[in-house]
Amino acid sequence: MNKLVARTLLALLLCGGLSAHAGRVSEQQKAEVNVDFRQNTAYEFIVNVDFKTQRFRFVTFIPNFESPTEGVARQRELSGWVGDYLFVRHQCGQLAEWRCIVDELFTLENGRLIHIGGVESAGCQTLGCRYQPEAGTFFDLYDVYRINPVTGATDVPALPIVRRVNQGALVTDMAATWRLNAPTYQANIACLNQVAKIGFETPCENNLKPWSALAFLAKLTHYADQFSARDTLFTNQATGYCAKSADPKCQWRVAGLRDFFSRFTPGANPIFTPSPVTAAVVSSDSSTIMQPQQMPRTQAIKLGQ
Repeated sequence: MNKLVARTLLALLLCGGLSAHAGRVSEQQKAEVNVDFRQNTAYEFIVNVDFKTQRFRFVTFIPNFESPTEGVARQRELSGWVGDYLFVRHQCGQLAEWRCIVDELFTLENGRLIHIGGVESAGCQTLGCRYQPEAGTFFDLYDVYRINPVTGATDVPALPIVRRVNQGALVTDMAATWRLNAPTYQANIACLNQVAKIGFETPCENNLKPWSALAFLAKLTHYADQFSARDTLFTNQATGYCAKSADPKCQWRVAGLRDFFSRFTPGANPIFTPSPVTAAVVSSDSSTIMQPQQMPRTQAIKLGQ
């Protein structure tokens, strides 16, 4: 995530606040939900989210589990209720993944525990910081199409998106996603307009790279279903970009970029999850599932005469 997007997220978070508001889930109901972190092997932990006989289970990785302030205790601090939603920290062992660290969302509805989904939470140092209670929305990242057909993954920034709960699942709010990315959109358009006017010698503001700007805008305008802006991008800015480029295959590469980032459904959900979240039933012997099994007694075998 580039610095401009990070500043935009921070501003929106500060405006939205994080105060929990009274909702459908009572404090008594919340107290009945138990979140348990149980070490399995080394930095792999089993997480159980239990409500009565319901259980949701997943594996999370806590590399600094030996530190009481930075390990398991910190995971517990970042797991709890904000309004009607229970946030439980979940992370993988491959930090290069855009959605390696997420908060799994749960709620109670009609006497049942519901797993809603996960939202990207890397760098989130306070409970539920990706949630805007007053707007009822969550910040996330669209993690598909991390590469482009020309320069690979390095020049395709992650796409911040806004999601909200609809019928027990997270869906993308297209209009809010477009508004969230408006400052980045304008900055990238300005970069490409500058290139079209004076070429590549003068750096763009915020250290933007022209090709990266073009790739990001191709993905954003398609994802947010802004096809008028998308047509203008390739008719004007992309044409001006190639007019100043020394690359003889510039138009061919731009055409490939346009096609490449038109293959996903606008508003599609992110797909990466640190590990599967599975539903189970709490049983009376569940506490012994991970315990070592006793080996039966056997007679000694004589070796040699």
